Amino acid sequence: MGKFVIRRLAQAVMVVIAATILLFIGLFVLGDPFSSSGDKVVPPATQAILRAKFGMDQSLPMQYLTYLGNLFTGDLGVDFEQRRPVADMLSTAVPATARLALIAIVLDVIIGVAAGIIAAVWRYSIWDVLVTILTTLAIGVPTFVIGIWLRQAVSGVWFFPQVPRTFTDLAPWYTEVLLPAITLAIIDAAFIARLMRGSMLEVLRADYIRTARAKGLSERTVIMKHAFRNSIIPVVTYVGISIGVLLGGAIITETIFQYNGVGYLLYKSILQNNNPVIMAIVTFGVLVYVGLSMLVDILYAYLDPRIRLS
Repeated sequence: MGKFVIRRLAQAVMVVIAATILLFIGLFVLGDPFSSSGDKVVPPATQAILRAKFGMDQSLPMQYLTYLGNLFTGDLGVDFEQRRPVADMLSTAVPATARLALIAIVLDVIIGVAAGIIAAVWRYSIWDVLVTILTTLAIGVPTFVIGIWLRQAVSGVWFFPQVPRTFTDLAPWYTEVLLPAITLAIIDAAFIARLMRGSMLEVLRADYIRTARAKGLSERTVIMKHAFRNSIIPVVTYVGISIGVLLGGAIITETIFQYNGVGYLLYKSILQNNNPVIMAIVTFGVLVYVGLSMLVDILYAYLDPRIRLS
């Protein structure tokens, strides 16, 4: 088991290094953030001073090695626009995105698992058909369309003119957190519902389920105690991996709702060619995704010894 963990850890480090190298090359291709463009006119002498101040007068390999060395010491650089440490900016943006992602995951699991169980237990019923139609629509509609529709709907432009006013009076976080979380959760909830339905149907056909029913156990006991526990395993795996995907979806969602999280900060940084912030956020996303993938692999290897031998 120890060798397997070390091997996966080495692979994770190589993935992070490869991702940061590609990002550095991509930022280099985008151009010089201190050059004159559009209405912004920067004198050549000022450009040279700024490049020297932020280390951009060095070669690209040297800039990368400098960034990599600073990364291991926790130094993420300084923001080009506000001259603030990037670490300070992330210290406020990351908790906001984490709160958003946590609420989205809770909604994912509650809605997706419940819909999947209902569709599997009452197979071919009106409930199954309804879940199939709704999940198909949710998967087929882009996230930004869902976000715009929800924002317009609850703001009184289309429907429910009294709803947002009432909810805003009772809980201001309704429009600030809940709507972006619902937007972020809808597509993943649809995938979880499909996954839960298929897994539950497979388990319900198993021999031990027929044996449990033959013993006279109630249908509720059969479903919740025997079928549910074995059906939820693929869903748990998907949820663990989807956390990294949620961070990517947060870019669109946070931009639509102007939610001050990591995604919105990345969007503004891209518009400003703010390389230190872009590097820090993307590296953070890669670390989260690679770390979660590695934990899932280790958990699999712990549960199934055949994996770590392959």
